[in-house]
Amino acid sequence: RGTLDGSTEGITCIEFDPMGFRILAASYSKAAMLWQLGDSVPKVTLTGHSRKVTAARFSSIFHQVVTGSADGTIRLWDLRRAALQSRNVAKYCSDLVCSENCIISGHYDGQIRVASCVQVFPAQGKVTSLDLSPDHCQLLSCCRDDCLQLFDLRRWSNERLTFR
Repeated sequence: RGTLDGSTEGITCIEFDPMGFRILAASYSKAAMLWQLGDSVPKVTLTGHSRKVTAARFSSIFHQVVTGSADGTIRLWDLRRAALQSRNVAKYCSDLVCSENCIISGHYDGQIRVASCVQVFPAQGKVTSLDLSPDHCQLLSCCRDDCLQLFDLRRWSNERLTFR
């Protein structure tokens, strides 16, 4: 039991890495923080977004982290080399998921964007949350209109599921 220090403002997203050794958090302070389990101060603070960081996820590559922000950018951080790649998506990014080949982001403009691909899925409203199936073949999206959508990434098709 302990407290993770480092954020001066609210946390918008938090997750463990797949091995359970690190914790990653996105924040209203326009940054993401990375802690080693057992340390109370961040090992790394990732800064550069101009608005709150709304999503932060571990990539399938151990030393990479992806962040999405209300500033309309998605950033891929290489923690080994302190390198950064930024992609302007021009819309509020509410959540993202990572697979081995791409980054999928959900946006308040009702679109789901797949980075490094040309595919864009139309969503049913403001996208609030995304998740990939363990085999990375299906994408589940949640929108503000009480709708869940299931996308088959192998066929680039979707099925609308209603959640009440």
